[in-house]
Amino acid sequence: MALPNPREAFGQPKIKDLIARTKTYESLGGQDVGQIVRDTLRQYRELHRGKEELFEPGFINEMDAFVEAAAPEGKGGLKFLVKSQWDDWSVEKFDKFLSFRHSVRDFDRTPVDPTLLTSAIAASLKAPSVCNRQGWFIHYYDDKTKMAELLSYQNGNAGFTECIDKLIIVTGNLKAFTRHEHNQLFVDGGLVSMNLMLAIHAAGLGSCPLNTCMAYTKEQKLMAAAGIPENERLIMMIAVGNLKDEFSVAQSEKYSLDDVLVQH
Repeated sequence: MALPNPREAFGQPKIKDLIARTKTYESLGGQDVGQIVRDTLRQYRELHRGKEELFEPGFINEMDAFVEAAAPEGKGGLKFLVKSQWDDWSVEKFDKFLSFRHSVRDFDRTPVDPTLLTSAIAASLKAPSVCNRQGWFIHYYDDKTKMAELLSYQNGNAGFTECIDKLIIVTGNLKAFTRHEHNQLFVDGGLVSMNLMLAIHAAGLGSCPLNTCMAYTKEQKLMAAAGIPENERLIMMIAVGNLKDEFSVAQSEKYSLDDVLVQH
């Protein structure tokens, strides 16, 4: 429906299948998808108001009955925007914001406000994902003993472990992807991880991404210690802490635009 000129009466077989699958899902106790499906089909129905003759017999009645089983909540369908909403933003402002984001390894020892951090986590969830599946989980730890145990499996935090106040482990959910999408878990997990670090930066906190490239046996031990189920895969750890009034970060020159831009 968000295409410039959507084909009339498109997707009938898929919609019938979607309705059937949603009903089955709800019969098994699922509650988080049905409203999105109904709100989306509600807009689809309005798009074709007065064009009922385009559909096969019985299709409209079946869709109406399904949609009307719940009141609208605006959780699916189209979201209408206006270009003027972009007026407050610019590449220059974003570049300046990014230029102050660094991997911090020298945190202030003042505890991070949990509410501030969870607000940043909530903001990060607006990351894009394939088919909007949102196949990620964000595991959050603030117990120092548990954090030290988990960080012992990671080789990049030596020298600043003690000043890390909060620890996040981002994972990808295998159940959200098909067998043909073996790389998508890490793509989507990387997108939400970057969103999260930028949100933490916007909250006035510091962060440091810690890679989870490790042997399979070590990964399994870490996941067991972290309480992460087997259907998830590690994307990265993120160390979080408050910023000192003055501190140092590693300086490393970024590649220039000419080094990476390939114009075709």
